[in-house]
Amino acid sequence: MPNIADNAIVGKPAVSGGILVAPVATALPTDESTPPNAAFDSVGYLGDSGFSRQEKLDSELKRAWGGDPLVTIVKSTDYTAKFTLAEYLNAITQALIYGDDNVTFTAATVAAGNKLAIVGKSAASPHKAWIIEVFSGAAKGRIVFPDAQITERDDVEYKDDDIAARGVTITLFPDAEGNYFYEYWDDGRKVLAEA
Repeated sequence: MPNIADNAIVGKPAVSGGILVAPVATALPTDESTPPNAAFDSVGYLGDSGFSRQEKLDSELKRAWGGDPLVTIVKSTDYTAKFTLAEYLNAITQALIYGDDNVTFTAATVAAGNKLAIVGKSAASPHKAWIIEVFSGAAKGRIVFPDAQITERDDVEYKDDDIAARGVTITLFPDAEGNYFYEYWDDGRKVLAEA
């Protein structure tokens, strides 16, 4: 197969902001283009470092007498992703970190703007279904995590030369079929119709 430069992509976020979340039991998309279930909400802008996914296999190579490799035993697998939530005043973003019961949003009135109240508790972040939507030129991609949870929270800095964003790491959990994620792409290179 020849080298095809168009197979190389950059990861630009979709118009939605790039990441959507919903309760774990929500019906998931099974392709890159069908609109997601209405239960999915955008987390808003991400920081300029984008989105990165990590796959870590803890494995051990077993050898035969004499040193020949025989079999690799996979002891454990960890799937994680890292990104920065840029919209600090977004109630959806804060609820991903602290849980729906610990975040209260009150819409703006003539007396005050939108209000956000957050209760900090020592509790795990909620499990959610996640969709990551990206494009590169004509190519469109969607990565679906059926079940993932924020498991690491970076420090938040309040200063005058940068945004008060929140870097997070999410850990992926397998679904009922044992799958951690699903990935769908359309390279956008359509075949011309015959005349």
